[in-house]
Amino acid sequence: MNSVDVVIASYRRPTMLVRALSALEASTDAPDGIIVVARRHDTATIEAAAGRARIVLVDEPGVVAAMRAGALASTHDVVAFCDDDAEPSPSWISEIRSAFNDDHVGGFGGRDVIFDGDVARPTALTSRVGNVTWWGRLVGNHHCGSGEVRDVEVLKGVNCAYRRTLIAFPRGLRGDGAEAHFEVSIGYHVRSQGYRLVYDPAHHVRHRPARREGVDQREAPSANAIFDSAYNLERSLPRATQSRRLLYVIFWGDSACPGIVRLIVGRGDRDLRVRRSPSWRGTFAAWRERHLPLTMQEVA
Repeated sequence: MNSVDVVIASYRRPTMLVRALSALEASTDAPDGIIVVARRHDTATIEAAAGRARIVLVDEPGVVAAMRAGALASTHDVVAFCDDDAEPSPSWISEIRSAFNDDHVGGFGGRDVIFDGDVARPTALTSRVGNVTWWGRLVGNHHCGSGEVRDVEVLKGVNCAYRRTLIAFPRGLRGDGAEAHFEVSIGYHVRSQGYRLVYDPAHHVRHRPARREGVDQREAPSANAIFDSAYNLERSLPRATQSRRLLYVIFWGDSACPGIVRLIVGRGDRDLRVRRSPSWRGTFAAWRERHLPLTMQEVA
């Protein structure tokens, strides 16, 4: 039976952190360890975790640095990650143990059911989850996945677990607080070692998305955040896919990185016009660096 550490990176959200820790303490199968990663000066978070988790202190900003510090502190077979604004289901740990009984599984994750307060947000479900198309378009949808357990290419950071010996975190991605799309590079790294990433829509957490630190806000991202997001996705893809994505972003694109056709079809959409320039610049900046492999720092 695999042992499991849970890592929660938390910053200035002590009330939410307490709720996440309480959910873990109510698990039908307790984790073998809980690690809370906090900034050294964030006394509210440190006090909220005291006596309930092992506390790891970091000085470097960013979610990737915090998750890496938590994984480095882990001593168990599997490292599970959950955000401080999410609450794992009572069976969350037991489902993780069961998934890793398959020696071919390197990563396992599931759905984050979005809540507004105490009410689940109405969501159209889909069976298309966690894929990167041939053209380099990222299909997330982890929050609204349905259907059978299936292999994917990307797991979402709010609800994922990896074998500790396989985890590696990217160095060089951009972002102020939340480095968008870091999960893509982790997924490719695990799969490049011959392991599967598995998504189970029944494996869930209750997710109350909180306001992010920094400029990368979900509802109203700045031009810098749009640039960073486009850069990170392009940078995280395999080199061959990077060139195809560049063409995709220029000629068609999507709502995050609108291309020429998308802009013509949605010419009345102000959000598309706002996103065009920074998303193109971010994509081109990463494409120019395609000859430099993204540095992945292993933890085991």
